[in-house]
Amino acid sequence: MSKCAVFLNGPVGSGKTSLGRAVAACNGAAFIDGDDLSDPNRPWFCSILQTSRAIVREGERHLQQGKCVVIAYPLTCMNWIYFRRKFNENNIRTVFVSLKASYETITDTRRGRHFDVGEHDRIQDMITEGYDARAFSDIVFDNNGFDFGTALSRLDAELRRFIAP
Repeated sequence: MSKCAVFLNGPVGSGKTSLGRAVAACNGAAFIDGDDLSDPNRPWFCSILQTSRAIVREGERHLQQGKCVVIAYPLTCMNWIYFRRKFNENNIRTVFVSLKASYETITDTRRGRHFDVGEHDRIQDMITEGYDARAFSDIVFDNNGFDFGTALSRLDAELRRFIAP
């Protein structure tokens, strides 16, 4: 398989979008933020199938022009099964990365992102539910204690084991 879909999974604020955009840029890949494809008028659990289908469509569309797409989206085991099956049916290799970061690291105000009370609760829930270290992950990337540039460099090096530049 020469084409590749890389999924970045993790709790809210773990770096899925910022690292995803940067890794995509480093590798000449397209980037998709799965949240941009969800229905803002419905809770995530009511629109997950619709969003998952949209991610597959967008991913395949991007892969018509390029070799790789990076997708930022928090994953459950059901998402993993769905995305792996749908992309692999079209000879697109999937790589799943979980971004591990502590609650303290994620919510550190020096990172420049501020969360409301609901987001704080969701971060804690997602860490408790294991979004930061999914068993199906090809890579569990510990994002604790690194500045952005170092994290990007280390994640890109890890990904190069799975994707051709």
